[in-house]
Amino acid sequence: MSDNITSFEHGDSGADAPSPLSKPILEAVFQNADVSGLAVKSLINAVLMDSGDKPIGDVMSVIPELVHTETSSRGYRIDVEAMTDSGEIAIVEVQLRQFASMIERSLLYAEQALCGGAKRGTDLSEVISAMPRVIAVNILRKTVRTAGGFHQIAEVAYREPPYERATDRFEIHNLELSKFRALGCVELNTPLQCWLAALCRSQDEKKALAEVVAMDNQLNAYYEHDPGFAQFVDRYGKVAALPELRKAYRLWQIDMIVEKLEEERIAAKEAERAAKHADELAKMEAALAAEREASAAKEAEIARLQALVDKRLV
Repeated sequence: MSDNITSFEHGDSGADAPSPLSKPILEAVFQNADVSGLAVKSLINAVLMDSGDKPIGDVMSVIPELVHTETSSRGYRIDVEAMTDSGEIAIVEVQLRQFASMIERSLLYAEQALCGGAKRGTDLSEVISAMPRVIAVNILRKTVRTAGGFHQIAEVAYREPPYERATDRFEIHNLELSKFRALGCVELNTPLQCWLAALCRSQDEKKALAEVVAMDNQLNAYYEHDPGFAQFVDRYGKVAALPELRKAYRLWQIDMIVEKLEEERIAAKEAERAAKHADELAKMEAALAAEREASAAKEAEIARLQALVDKRLV
């Protein structure tokens, strides 16, 4: 067992430890392939194992906070992009804000990965044959789809039965942390459950990953078994202790608080607008009911007068 795993027993409690899902920490952990290649491979393959998909090969390059730019279009910032020895591209996006359009966002990222290297004038058949397999993994704070479990998979497939994939070049995996947390997951039976349990507990309990792992026999066993997971935990322990990363993390926390307040302001405004709409609707319904009542009274009066006229005519 590494020194990082046991360090909390010697006075480092990990109190107020930076979240491993925060932008500055994630960027530092995945700084280059030499210190994070195994970690990326472990995380992606844990996702692919859970969905029954083919695992990726060895990671040759890892680029955190990658900005794709095109002279004729806007750029897109990607949290982590990794390329394997077989040309596969894995995109990891952590979204702790309320952002519902993750499928569309993944499509934008994938477009850059699938066709970004094609040069003008290249034959279309060459572009298609050179298309890599792109795996987009989105780690999401909130639920974006109420149906299904915490691991939501989207892909290009035929709608008519029998079910078949139309292509294996692109797949999206949404990991909804709110659903995962709701499960409790005392028993960690898969690599993906181990990854998510460690990440969620570290963030929720404000403890260092090493402490979280050391306090759970299942996570400890997985740490000893999976060198990629161990690499992530150890790398986190090193970068989270750096003063400049602590400062960057505090600034990130402030940004998140500001964004949360803005979310709450927008939600309150929407609630106020909905309440006003409901009040206006209630007034309209009351006015309509009163109109109907008045109309019914008029019809009753007309019927009474008609009856009197008919009686006199007789």
